[in-house]
Amino acid sequence: MIKKKLFIGSSTEELKLAESAKSILDKDFDVSIWNESLWDSSVFKINQNFLSDLLKASLQFDFGILLGTNDDKVTFRGQEVLQPRDNVLFELGLFTGRLGTSKCAFIIDKEIKLLSDFNGLTLARFDKSDMNSFVNSVNQIRDLFLASSEDEINFFPSATLSSVYFENFIVPICRYIIESNGFTAQGVHYQKCKINIIIPNRINDDVNLQFEKLKGKFVTKNETFKYAGRPRNISVDTQIRKDTIEFIDFPTIITGINHAISNLLPNDFNRLSPDYDSILDRELRRFIITLKKLLIRNGFDEMVFVKRESEL
Repeated sequence: MIKKKLFIGSSTEELKLAESAKSILDKDFDVSIWNESLWDSSVFKINQNFLSDLLKASLQFDFGILLGTNDDKVTFRGQEVLQPRDNVLFELGLFTGRLGTSKCAFIIDKEIKLLSDFNGLTLARFDKSDMNSFVNSVNQIRDLFLASSEDEINFFPSATLSSVYFENFIVPICRYIIESNGFTAQGVHYQKCKINIIIPNRINDDVNLQFEKLKGKFVTKNETFKYAGRPRNISVDTQIRKDTIEFIDFPTIITGINHAISNLLPNDFNRLSPDYDSILDRELRRFIITLKKLLIRNGFDEMVFVKRESEL
């Protein structure tokens, strides 16, 4: 089972706390601390722009934990109060915006006064003088992350593209089959129908060519039908197996994942790097998970099957 990636951010002064949190979380997650630059798997590489690396990291990780400790004194309404470092607060906002409040947590010293703007975030308090309270807070967040849904439907490019594909292709086919009590092809009416969605193991630059190669593994016949509300006929590839007609589709819409990620990442990001492949792989998984969730919600999961190329 692939471990989900988890980011831990803290001030330099509290790296020991970050390391303690990592030792607790390592069993369940693939954990990276913000300054692990000596390792190939590090989030931040030497000689790269700090903000660019943060933007890349926010796309690579499934969960984020920021540690808020009383590193700085600030004046608030005439009184001196303690607050975390500005960079920690910035990272908290960035990761919360990218991942959502259920995927990002703030573990914070109980002495710190928080503004009302922090209401609604996932928070866990601890007593800096009591290590057990810190361990309990980390475990609390760990349990929360482990209990969270596999991947919620959100506004990452993959989830949006999956929703569009579902509404514009899957729904019309499924409704047509249900309303027609099957599908007629070459003068034969088939009551048993099955839809196979084939997803590649990875996304190449030329998705259309990639799918043409995949399509070569099947012997299919193209069928078209008109569905109410559609300006053009729907065209699908089919094959007959025994008394069942199988629809086979290769969703070329996933090429949009490449374009969307390229626009989200800094211009200097190397698209041939392992980091880019890691982001693409996660988005491909989200495309599939979103599609499966939509199929279940609409009752089409017994008719439509999503397969990876490796499962053929």
